[in-house]
Amino acid sequence: MSGSPVVSRGLTLVAIGFLTFDGAALAGLGLVSGRTMLVAMGLVFFVSAAVVLLYWRWHRRRLLDIASERSALSEDAREMQRFLRKK
Repeated sequence: MSGSPVVSRGLTLVAIGFLTFDGAALAGLGLVSGRTMLVAMGLVFFVSAAVVLLYWRWHRRRLLDIASERSALSEDAREMQRFLRKK
């Protein structure tokens, strides 16, 4: 499985923070200097930060689904073992 949820959350927040800061810096510099390409790149960085956040949330949901399925499978295996011991 993946690493600690705290580490995952921390790294995700750091990535989002850097992308957001870089996006704001590029967009601000583009607005001040009148260079539309820098503004566009700033917007790309903002969208990238949103994509990272959405993917992280999707990934966490998948991990929770896997954990619940794994526990259900373990319970099924224990039930089968109890059934076989009774026979």
